[in-house]
Amino acid sequence: MARRPATDVQKKAARRQIQKAAASFYAEKGAAAVSARAIAQQAGVSVGKIYAHFGSLQGLMQSLWMEPVEAINAELGELAAQIADPVLRLKALLNAYVEVALTRPQLFRGAFLFVRPDTLPRPDREPLDGAPFACLLTSAIRDGQALGLMRAGDPRALAQVVWAGLHGCLALPVNFDRLDIAGPATLAADMVDVLLRDLSIARPHVADG
Repeated sequence: MARRPATDVQKKAARRQIQKAAASFYAEKGAAAVSARAIAQQAGVSVGKIYAHFGSLQGLMQSLWMEPVEAINAELGELAAQIADPVLRLKALLNAYVEVALTRPQLFRGAFLFVRPDTLPRPDREPLDGAPFACLLTSAIRDGQALGLMRAGDPRALAQVVWAGLHGCLALPVNFDRLDIAGPATLAADMVDVLLRDLSIARPHVADG
């Protein structure tokens, strides 16, 4: 008798089972130990099941963070849409990014501090315009320039510098936890002020809004 194909509910359950095993393995063993065989053993499934549900090991690992990151990007988009003033909008976006790092550390480390091991294939590089947070930063800077509130320069390039500067403050205490470095909350708060002062023309001191 032919085997019945899995229902959508069964497929979703199988995906969650594999994802749960992958997240547990990643948290316990680290990125360098990740392999399709190891995760399959942890999940109690065949290696073929991983490729059937996720296409590749890389697809599986990306799926662990994709949904929550998409939700965060949607929230950031809604936040930006509520603030007309580009300087205040930029500050709100930066503070929201810090909030994610501080309140959801496991997600932030997995999605934003993930160091790809050699066992995982390198993804094709995508345009920066495909990153929602970068687009929101770029839009705020471009709007600020149009109103004469932010200094001149390629808004896309400035957005990269802003993102890199803030991200570095959040990553440094994690990557160099053996050193007596200020905590990420302190570093990030100071960096937000530095970045806004550097970009702003008319209003170097930005009040909370």
